This record gives sequence, C-alpha cells and structure tokens, in this order.
Amino acid sequence: MTSYNTRLLLPPEEEEVYPYRRVWRSLGLESVILLLVAVGLWVLLNFIGLRVPAIAQRPVGVLLALVPLGLWALLSLFKERSALEPRTHLVAVVAIAALAANAIAMPLIDSFLQVERWLPLTSAINRIAGYTFTVGVVQVMTGYLVVRFVAYRDGMRVRVDGIAFMLAAAVGYATVLNLHYVFSTDAALDIVAMRVFNNTTLLYAISVVVGYGLGEVRFGRPTPLLLALTLALGATLAGIAIPLRSGLVNAALSLSPAFASPIRGIGLSALLLVAVSIATSFLIENAERQEREAEAARE
Repeated sequence: MTSYNTRLLLPPEEEEVYPYRRVWRSLGLESVILLLVAVGLWVLLNFIGLRVPAIAQRPVGVLLALVPLGLWALLSLFKERSALEPRTHLVAVVAIAALAANAIAMPLIDSFLQVERWLPLTSAINRIAGYTFTVGVVQVMTGYLVVRFVAYRDGMRVRVDGIAFMLAAAVGYATVLNLHYVFSTDAALDIVAMRVFNNTTLLYAISVVVGYGLGEVRFGRPTPLLLALTLALGATLAGIAIPLRSGLVNAALSLSPAFASPIRGIGLSALLLVAVSIATSFLIENAERQEREAEAARE
C-alpha cells in the first residue's frame, strides 16, 4: 500500500515578514566598511608606499569626511525606501542635526568652552569629567533634541526606531565634525581616515544608548529616570572614550608612549561600538520578549 508524506501535502509555512529596515544590519555594514577604509588607507600609505599629491590632499580629505554620510545614504536610506514600511523624517533629522552641529554645537565647544586649550593639559580624571560635561553633553543633547522634536511623535513606531533616528542624527553631526577637522588641520590622509572613523563610531555608540532610552520611554514602561540615565551614560561614554583614545593614539598623552599607536585608537572605537550595540540589542530583545509573553498570557 502506498504511503504518503503528509508534510509534503501541506502548504509551506511562510516566514513572518519584518516590515522595517533592520537597523543593526545597516549599522554593522556601515561601520565595517568605514573601518576597512581607515585601515586600508593606513596600510597603503605606511606600508605600500602610496603617495598622494599635495594638491589632492584636501579634496581627498573632504571625500573621506563624507564617507559616513555616503554609506548611510546607500546602506540605510536606500534600504529604507525598499522596506515595506519605511521610516519617515530621516533626511530631516540628518539635515537638522548637521545644521545644529555647525551653528550651535561646534561653536559652543570650540569658541565658547575652548576645551582643546585647557582639557588636554589636566589630569586623567579631570579630562574624563571635563569631556563628559562639555563635549559629551553637547553631542548627546544635540542629537536627542533634534530627534525629540523632529521624529519622536510622528516617526517612531517600534523601539528600535529610536536608535535609527539617533543614528541619523549622529551621521549629520559626524559629517560636520569630520569636515571641521579636515579644514582645520593638515593631517596626513591616513590620520584623517582614522579620525573620521573614531568620530563617527563614538557618535554611533552614544546614539545607540540614547536611542534605547527614547524607545523605552515611547513604547515601554520605564522608570522615570531612564531617559535621563541614558543621556548621562551617553555623555559619560564620550567623556571616557575621548581622552582614553587620545592616550592610545598620541605618545605625548600616553602613560606608556611605546604603547601609543593610531591603530589602537580605532580598535578602542570599534570595541566600544560593538559592546554598546550588543548590550543594547540584548535589552531591546529582552523587553520585546517579555511583552510577547505577557500578551500571550492574557489571551
């Protein structure tokens, strides 16, 4: 007697389609490509012997400064347009964050606070506290305020949207910060590429932290101080990372000059972004799992 496999007679189960762009995938790809650009240029200039004409130094530096924006447009914005339910206001967040950085944040840090004139000369503890309450607070609050007033009410639909919009604000701020560095120094191109990576990934890391706080406040049941804590944590991360990275990069600021190396600086930046992203992803997935379990228990 012929037997049939009933599983072959049943229609295949369709996987649930995720309607939004996956933020972690875009962030990972953009960061890895940016890292490859920085390390690749360092290898080409220092080991392969590539020489760039002096007349091309500044234009190439500008292109390097714009790489994060280009990667975001290609891997985030373009992918967003092909999602079933694309996020809105992303371009507005990038543009307004860039304008805020250029018109308010950068003049406040460079001209009013003048942190680079006095902070690098202080002790390690004072540098951490100083960068936290100056650069860290300004960077965190610039991104937060832009997202809060542009996209928080109408643009956020799920927890991870807070991170998507904060990363967009980070791209806008990083573009201005990187261009400012290119036009204010005559650094070699490999140093420019590493500085672009360091600036951008640090802004990404603190944006992930603040984006988590925004998502929890919008969709979860957080403690009253959660958003304030994430803002403070983001500023503190910047306050710790900036002097620590400078010590790893610059022999003059390092406790062990022989240990200082530009490549160690980008290693620290990459490690910070990976650690923050993994921890935040775990917290978001855990919160969503608990909500699903609570909803299933009510049914």
